[in-house]
Amino acid sequence: FGIRRTVKQQWFYWFVIILVFLNTACVAAEHYNQPQWLSDFLYYAEFIFLGLFIFEMLIKMYALGPRIYFESSFNRFDCVVISGSIFEVIWSYFKSESFGLSVLRALRLLRIFKVTKYWSSLRNLVISLLSSMRSIISLLFLLFLFILIFALLGMQLFGGSFNFPEGTPAANFNTFSIALLTVFQILTGEDWNEVMYHGIASQGGTKSGMIYSLYFIILVIFGNYTLLNVFLAIAVDNLANAQELTAAEEEQEEEDKEKQQAELEKELEALQNNADGPPKVEICPPSPGGENKMNSKGDGTKDTEEAAENQEEDMGGPKPMLPYSSMFILSPTNPIRRAAHWVVNLRYFDVFIMIVISLSSIALASEDPVREDSDINQILNYFDYAFTGVFAIEMILKVIDLGVIFHPGSYLRDFWNIMDSVVVICA
Repeated sequence: FGIRRTVKQQWFYWFVIILVFLNTACVAAEHYNQPQWLSDFLYYAEFIFLGLFIFEMLIKMYALGPRIYFESSFNRFDCVVISGSIFEVIWSYFKSESFGLSVLRALRLLRIFKVTKYWSSLRNLVISLLSSMRSIISLLFLLFLFILIFALLGMQLFGGSFNFPEGTPAANFNTFSIALLTVFQILTGEDWNEVMYHGIASQGGTKSGMIYSLYFIILVIFGNYTLLNVFLAIAVDNLANAQELTAAEEEQEEEDKEKQQAELEKELEALQNNADGPPKVEICPPSPGGENKMNSKGDGTKDTEEAAENQEEDMGGPKPMLPYSSMFILSPTNPIRRAAHWVVNLRYFDVFIMIVISLSSIALASEDPVREDSDINQILNYFDYAFTGVFAIEMILKVIDLGVIFHPGSYLRDFWNIMDSVVVICA
């Protein structure tokens, strides 16, 4: 209990903060062609800081107990960083060379984040950002799909055409990897207009190539001015959440202090009463609302069971067929339509289509836009026939099952089906 009280003292808090900043200063002091005495000093200082951080981790783990210690995400982060640093030191001892600036060596830089544990407002900002990671990850995946699509489109439009007599610029669409970097460069706004001018010049100049500027304009408008600015909106929202969390913590601290003061006064009164006479035994009545809590618990259990039953009812059984004649020819009892309905509603039908889409995207990225008559392009051309055939069969089956457009639920009344049909027909 004495050690636990010590690690919660204000001086211990500032001691750890000073260690973090001194460690940061030592890491920042390392530079090229530094004197030997500085190299030796930084070498031994690294072991000193590592030992102090290990001592801090062990003493807190002993004071709090392993279970309570690892309940904190920051404590788990500290343990991972310190364990990685220990492994790097052991590796450097048994091997002639260190990892250098490898991942494990760079883990010591993450110790700087220890300051967020003792800075409440900064810690709340980190917590708010982590709590919104689901939205950020979804947005990142959408941005990656956007970059992927425009990189493949750029390969189809400008692949092999940026090879000018004066040389090929660094930003081009000759390969899939370079096309990804070129699209990312355009989204960051770094000299994107120069890439656009190269695209116009590669397609015949201002007379016949101006139409190709729409590719870059759409990319900048939807990518830079729309998708990337959503990150800023999420960040601003997280800042507001962090400020609210900090204010709530301050209010909670005030309430805790008031409760502690009230409890201390009650204990003093009880001590005075005990000094005046024999202690009185009081029987505590049952907590108010206890029965209501049990009843609400039972009601919640019933609601959960009903929701589970409703979910099972919704998920059970195949999707019913539309009660309309498909294309005014195939009734709901037609065997051809029933077979098409059975196929498109198979459990793994959508998974199979997603796999084909992924393989088709990989085939597009593997094409060689510089040499159109290369062997790889001829092989991928046959794969393109197969992929187009699969997508065409999917569209035909869905049209047979759902109908074309004239009744509710038909094929062309869904936006994604319209996009699929345009792609398949053009292919």
